[in-house]
Amino acid sequence: MNCEQAARQIHDYLDEVISQHDEQELKKHLLQCMDCKRRFHSLQQTIAIVQSASHIYAPHDFTDRVLAALPKETAMQLWKKRLQRHPFLVAASLFVLMMAGSTTAYWYEDNQFQLSAEQMQKLEIDNAGNNIIVPANSVVSGDIVVRNADITVEGQVQGNVVAIDGRIYLASTGQITGEREEIHQAVEWVWYNLKKVAYQIIP
Repeated sequence: MNCEQAARQIHDYLDEVISQHDEQELKKHLLQCMDCKRRFHSLQQTIAIVQSASHIYAPHDFTDRVLAALPKETAMQLWKKRLQRHPFLVAASLFVLMMAGSTTAYWYEDNQFQLSAEQMQKLEIDNAGNNIIVPANSVVSGDIVVRNADITVEGQVQGNVVAIDGRIYLASTGQITGEREEIHQAVEWVWYNLKKVAYQIIP
């Protein structure tokens, strides 16, 4: 038996799958070869260490002590973890910030008169008084949005009326079936636009 064969037989012996004849041959070789004998004893010691370690148990508070010894996460690291877990929230937040910034800039830059209504022909425009009028006995369907002007409702509006940087005046004969909203500050303007976008996205 040479050393290469002996190496294979050593593993078979330790795994307890060696035949009686091969075991006899291995023992003869180990008596003659010191290298194989050292390898055999080294493997025996390794197996003994592993087997003895299987009966060792960690203290009951071992996990708590290891976790306590770990370095504490900084506030920035905690925020990064939260952001990684909620990518949709990050995208939504960035969208809101970008929209708020652009909308605020638009509020301060735009001072022109604007009017949005589905039935413009039923409205009267008083350029001298900077006023939009819903005439008495007139029924206007849909929302009316006016910017940098006032609106006087003497008839009926079947929808919302929004005055941006202006006032809404409701005559005794006037009626608004929807909401009335006056926007006089940039924050209110941003909030109004965010709500409008949300209503368009969410059915």
